Amino acid sequence: MTAVASGRTVGIMVTTRTVEQAGAGRRQRVVALCIGAVVAQVLFVGAALVVGALEGHGYQAARHDVSDLGALTAHHVAIWLPVMGITGALTMAFAIGALRPALSRPDLGPPISAWLVAVSLPALDNLGDAFFRLDCRMADAGCTAAASTASWHGKMHYAVFFLAAIPTLVAPFALARRMTRLVEWLDLAPAVRRFGLVVIAGFVVTLATTDTGVQGWTQRGLIAIVCGGIVALALQVVRRPATPPRG
Repeated sequence: MTAVASGRTVGIMVTTRTVEQAGAGRRQRVVALCIGAVVAQVLFVGAALVVGALEGHGYQAARHDVSDLGALTAHHVAIWLPVMGITGALTMAFAIGALRPALSRPDLGPPISAWLVAVSLPALDNLGDAFFRLDCRMADAGCTAAASTASWHGKMHYAVFFLAAIPTLVAPFALARRMTRLVEWLDLAPAVRRFGLVVIAGFVVTLATTDTGVQGWTQRGLIAIVCGGIVALALQVVRRPATPPRG
């Protein structure tokens, strides 16, 4: 009997150690994904400012979209396109691999809000911009909205943007709703809801300044706001207590 009891004790200890190691491994992956998301937002905002300043050839950061930096006629695509692909992929990986588990509970449905973040502008649209390029920059002679989207990839560029814009607007409110159902996140829900209103206001201002001399800056301001939200969310995922994975 003593040998049997001893064997059971050893078995329990091994199982406990295995569970602890698995939990530590999951935690490390979550932290790595959160760090990746933070780095991605800083890289994206920084590139929008730096590459925009370097572009030249008629391009003015104050009045031209960041999308033009990846156009077929752009001059620094060797920097811009990899940045877009990498930042989009890192943001999407964070939403699926870190945010989704953090908001998951066995007694609740899947966290749709995390999937909305995964297909938002800093994720899906950035990734799409690395592949679907406009045909020309608005700073180019003879370039119009129609000319910039004459090709299939030019049309896809805007299609992906509109597809990602809707989740970007909805995600903060979906996140806030989810957080009200989680004790660990309940205190953050009001701030996330207010952030959603700021994002909507940012979209309105950006649309209102279309085709003006400050269009480029209002767009970059909106980018900074949305990316700042991703950074704050990633930091909160790291700070909040880890939860066991769903079975």
